[in-house]
Amino acid sequence: MSARSEVRMATTGFEDHGEPGVPQGERVYAWVRDRIIEGSLATGSRVREREVAEALGVSRIPIREAFPRLEAEGYIRTLPRRGAVVAPLALADVVELFDVRASLEVLAARLAAARCAAGAEAERLVAALDTAERAVQAGGGGAIADATSEFHDAVVELAGNRLLQDLMLPVRGRVKRLFHIADGRDDRDVHREHRELCDAIVRGQTERAAALALAHVEHSRADTVPLIAAAAGTAELG
Repeated sequence: MSARSEVRMATTGFEDHGEPGVPQGERVYAWVRDRIIEGSLATGSRVREREVAEALGVSRIPIREAFPRLEAEGYIRTLPRRGAVVAPLALADVVELFDVRASLEVLAARLAAARCAAGAEAERLVAALDTAERAVQAGGGGAIADATSEFHDAVVELAGNRLLQDLMLPVRGRVKRLFHIADGRDDRDVHREHRELCDAIVRGQTERAAALALAHVEHSRADTVPLIAAAAGTAELG
């Protein structure tokens, strides 16, 4: 399949409504990212500047601004003589992802709780939890995945550590893809764990928050990794 065909297939059924005031580079980033997450741009698909420019009606300048960010967050990979392609998410990648999450997300939870103990407000975190609860009640898979990702982003933001936020950028992209590809956990169980974690953070209970964050990651690992292994073995997922 040609790269032009790949991008044309990815645009089928989608409209891009450029919001006034949104930088074109941000539009390109969100457009490509969303199609990778939902699978209309599959693993290994070439993402050519020309076809993206035609699909969005933009020049190549904002595309060249967006692609480094997409690569840094793990959505695409630049290969010699092929250019940008959708990055793989193989079993080994997923295992490594959980190993990193078990360290960084625990640290984020501990720091966030410490800041709350010192008087920081947690409005975004609480709002993200409320949004996730509504999504779970409505039963919308894509909305639940988005709300789950927002909750985790809110924890990292509340931690107030810029270096940690930078380190989480490539992790965040991979986690969001994983939520959409193969999350075998019961949504209500996940939300219950989020509710308990939010409570510990807001109350400033640092060690409880860290323990809950670790348990949350390990529960997700135990449920998700076998699904990835059963579905693909060592093959790459798209």
